[in-house]
Amino acid sequence: MTQASELAIVLGYFLLILAIGYYFKDARSGDEYWSAGGEIGTVVNTFAIFAAFASGGTFLGSIGFAYTYGLPFGWTAITGSVVGFIVAAILVAKPMRRVDAHTITDIFDFLYRDWRINVLVPVVVIFAFTLYTVAQLKAAGVVTEYLLDIGYVPSVIGIGLVFIAYVSLGGMWAITITDVLQGVLIWGLMLVMAGLGFAYYDRSISAPASATPGLLEVADMHPASYIGFFVIWLSTVAILPHIVMRVLSADSPRSAKTAYSWVAILYAVFSLIAFYIIPSVALDIDPNLADPDLALIVVMESLLPAIVAGLVAAAILAAVMSTTDALLLAMSASIANDIYGTVLNPDASEASVVRVGSFSTIGMGLVAIGIAALNPPNILVVLYTDATAMMAAAFFFPLVLGIWWKRTTKTGAFAGMVVGLLSYVVFWLLVPLFAAILIALPLSLVATVGVSILTEAPSPEEVERLRDALGHEQTGW
Repeated sequence: MTQASELAIVLGYFLLILAIGYYFKDARSGDEYWSAGGEIGTVVNTFAIFAAFASGGTFLGSIGFAYTYGLPFGWTAITGSVVGFIVAAILVAKPMRRVDAHTITDIFDFLYRDWRINVLVPVVVIFAFTLYTVAQLKAAGVVTEYLLDIGYVPSVIGIGLVFIAYVSLGGMWAITITDVLQGVLIWGLMLVMAGLGFAYYDRSISAPASATPGLLEVADMHPASYIGFFVIWLSTVAILPHIVMRVLSADSPRSAKTAYSWVAILYAVFSLIAFYIIPSVALDIDPNLADPDLALIVVMESLLPAIVAGLVAAAILAAVMSTTDALLLAMSASIANDIYGTVLNPDASEASVVRVGSFSTIGMGLVAIGIAALNPPNILVVLYTDATAMMAAAFFFPLVLGIWWKRTTKTGAFAGMVVGLLSYVVFWLLVPLFAAILIALPLSLVATVGVSILTEAPSPEEVERLRDALGHEQTGW
């Protein structure tokens, strides 16, 4: 590869996003730093949500996953994600945006006003998102190592420090603007690679399936793994903290709901094109990769000239950044806004909370960099799916029932979170891949409903407060 040209492209891109972070360094009020003042329009938020969701881990990981297990297994997750965005648009987007909140912990605090929940939620988010961030950083390291030939560990460290810098500088405004840019680059990457893939097969839609029949075969996995993979992503979208923060940055409840609906369409089209042709080309070129997450890199090396490969690799880094920046901001919000500002020091000034958030971004980013550099995982999709599944098992039913069932109590919600979380962790060790959610999610529902029925119902005043705030005047509350 022509190292100078690739280096110039990457450094130019890094300087651009750092400049964006620096430009928004004065947008440091709590409302602006965490949720951009609730001023993000539908089109911008749609691309920002898409970019935050369709991460580098997703792009490299999903291609590697399809390469390893075949399309039928991979598409259970993709279908679950698309359905999940529709479910979230219907059930949670508008009610959540009606609440004056910055994070998912703020939403739970509004619904239940319980200190136990206010402590548990950010702790779970920090743990799960550390794993999620590690998956993104590994993707960044793999691509940067390929692009610049400087070694995996220096690549992870260098790009991780760039993430930390612009997130800690500019907060939600910075990552929104950069994510829109990155969303466009991700689509460009997908179109370039898919176009080259079809050209590789003489523009035949059926040729990839004929050349690599294993891609369309059903993987030798337990049926519960297929169902669990679907259910995880169906239930996860509604509670992903970095996506919830995007909902809370929308300029209206209707805008939040519309953005979710549009993302469902964007992600379905994107996945249909990208995750069929590219894994097939990779299998045809090299069916015996030791690390399946390198499948996209193999295709790039084989089909692209050096300068174009540099642009494509920069677009992959954009995909990584678009999720990693949102994850870092969500983790720093969990520490600063949720733990420090809500639990430890409720009287803290807005400036001190934001300052703690900046330091938290640096601290959590360095931890994730250390894990990704020293012990990088294989098959990224498995790592971040399990990380998000823990949150779905704990949060999905307490959130949905708290919004729609007026009989839900704070003790019931806390019980549902604890039961869902612990049962996922326990059964994760005992059942087939991804199947733990099929046990943990129903147990969370039973615990939330059962304990709510057994404990004192919310007062009429509390029900009225939630009804008015959530917009339930016409739902019979």
